[in-house]
Amino acid sequence: MPSKRFPNAAPWWKKIAFGTIYQWTASWRKLPDFIIIGVQKSGTSSLYRYLEGHPGLKMSWRKQLHFFDQFYRKGIRWYRACFPLIATNRSTKTGEATPYYILHPHAAERMARHLPDIRLIVMLRNPIDRAYSHFQMKKDQGWETAATFEEAMDLEEDRLRPELDKMLSNPHYYSKQYRNFSYLTRGHYAEQLERWFNHFRREQLLIINSDRFFADPMAVLRETYEFLGLADHVPDNLKVYNQRQYEPMEPALREKLRAYYAPHNEKLYALLGERYDWD
Repeated sequence: MPSKRFPNAAPWWKKIAFGTIYQWTASWRKLPDFIIIGVQKSGTSSLYRYLEGHPGLKMSWRKQLHFFDQFYRKGIRWYRACFPLIATNRSTKTGEATPYYILHPHAAERMARHLPDIRLIVMLRNPIDRAYSHFQMKKDQGWETAATFEEAMDLEEDRLRPELDKMLSNPHYYSKQYRNFSYLTRGHYAEQLERWFNHFRREQLLIINSDRFFADPMAVLRETYEFLGLADHVPDNLKVYNQRQYEPMEPALREKLRAYYAPHNEKLYALLGERYDWD
């Protein structure tokens, strides 16, 4: 188990409220207008916090709900209970952010079943930097036992393959291994996006280059507001959330990862009709 608390864990009083008042009033609550479905370690926390301050939005009671992966068996009423009341929020929109959705093999089909007209936001970071940041986070949280990132990379196929097979054969099987140790796999962006394009229209997805988001957050925010049908708004602050400090990657390892991701990135560029300035 992790040795440290997760930073987005809800306070105890919210957990109690969710188990009582929220559930009792689920039928009177909204379903989301949009969901940030990925990608982990690509700026989703920052985007969520900026959107949270918009006067035309009232977000879910916590950032990561994990309904379409971990808690799907609880049913749509459980999910609806996570959002604001219709009566007091008729003029506002609502949403959530669970960056694991994009990777989960059943999330797209489940979401399309319940929310066919949902708007989806995907943030894409250079997969090399994303994978390394993911590893550092899991080390900090106490999940990762591998001594180095390279060792964890070598373990990934053996860790994930049997877990994916279980998930595909049993849709309700929940894999902590697959969620925690998918360092390289999460960077196969084209493969994941193709699955979502099979269930949703292309215009339902806003795809954001994380490098551009951090370089010019207001420009990307305005595009996001337009995508969601919201008026322009400037957040109180544009600080970066959940940022970690760690030793840089060795050049030789970076070159190895550059070669590994090159064909995956080319497939992504062909799919999107756009090239990103990634090494």
